[in-house]
Amino acid sequence: MFGKAIFYIVALLLVVSVLLRHGLLFVVALTLLLVAVVSRLWDRYCLAHVDYRRHLNQKRAFFGEEIELTLEIVNRKALPLAWIEIEDEIPRALKPLKGRVSPSYKADRNLLRNLLSLRWYERVRRRYRIRCDVRGYHWFGPAQMRSGDVFGFLTRELTVPGEEYLLVYPRVVPISQLGLPSKDPFGDRKTRQWIFEDPLRTVGVREYVYGDNPRRIHWPATARTQSLQVKLYEPTTTYRLVIFLNLNTYGDFWWWQGYNFDLLELAISTAASVANWAVEQGYQVGLCVNGNARLSDEKVKVPASRDPEQLTRVLEALARVLPFATMPLEALLSMESHELAYGATLVVVTAVLNDQILAELLALEASGHQIALLLIGDHFHDLRLAGISVYRIGGEDAWRELREIAVGEVVR
Repeated sequence: MFGKAIFYIVALLLVVSVLLRHGLLFVVALTLLLVAVVSRLWDRYCLAHVDYRRHLNQKRAFFGEEIELTLEIVNRKALPLAWIEIEDEIPRALKPLKGRVSPSYKADRNLLRNLLSLRWYERVRRRYRIRCDVRGYHWFGPAQMRSGDVFGFLTRELTVPGEEYLLVYPRVVPISQLGLPSKDPFGDRKTRQWIFEDPLRTVGVREYVYGDNPRRIHWPATARTQSLQVKLYEPTTTYRLVIFLNLNTYGDFWWWQGYNFDLLELAISTAASVANWAVEQGYQVGLCVNGNARLSDEKVKVPASRDPEQLTRVLEALARVLPFATMPLEALLSMESHELAYGATLVVVTAVLNDQILAELLALEASGHQIALLLIGDHFHDLRLAGISVYRIGGEDAWRELREIAVGEVVR
């Protein structure tokens, strides 16, 4: 309101009032001049030395868990602020349980609004509870601060850069809630043992024979017996299970039709639940997805491993998965078939089934793999495939609770 022209006009009125010795005009002009000066100064320094911080009490959360978002505003100067408004960008999928939220012009974003006043050197904290009921990689920020003079004539804005990130894992439930049997749902383990020697478990020594790896030489025993001795390792077994997840939910026209949210999230939750069960049972677990993760241009793949952190890797990969397929499932199966260990069990989670997928599954079964096909959705009819276990997992409308999900008849 108070531009340079206004200043000149008010100053001119002040001079005229002095020359004319007009008392009332002098008081009005002086008052306007003081208001203009105070408004200018307040506008200039209102956002100076004002700090804004955003903090999440954790960076990772399980589905359905509640986290705390803390906003802190600090006025580090002697000038009080009659009002300050802060609009912080938050994901639309994660709405605070309490607070003033309005839609943003950006897709999938909301604005968390705060309007308050700050005294000199005052610190204000506001806390919000957020329920994590949408899987994904979410970010909070940036924020916009807005303030001005006490009269409301001038307003200044400032963008506060910086973002906080939150990873929400997909929903994980016991596989019995998916309708799968809790013990050996994917076949008999005895047919898929993979025997190897565990180098961490030495059970004895023996005489060295030509062809033994020099790394296995047991030097203390060699010195004691005066002949080369090699370590004997305990034989053990491992079970490999690789989960193939199909992000395509619309059949042949997946590349332009988008995706079915409920079917996709049910499929991802199913894959996560199977991975959790497999790790508990001592499997080496791997994951292959025909799509990319957020902030990556490579398809999601977690090589099979028995590392203690393997389940965390799989859940993080599923949390970051974008909801769009980048290749058909049959192409993924064909590509990965050359890298699969002999005898590995393959669990294929898909909401779409066609002749090309069936052909790849039958070829993998013929090459020595155990195949379990998990069909997602209520639209499948009875299907029988020789040598392949088929499960129909329905109830996509209730995937969040997974209470009404039922499995169809198992055919082997």
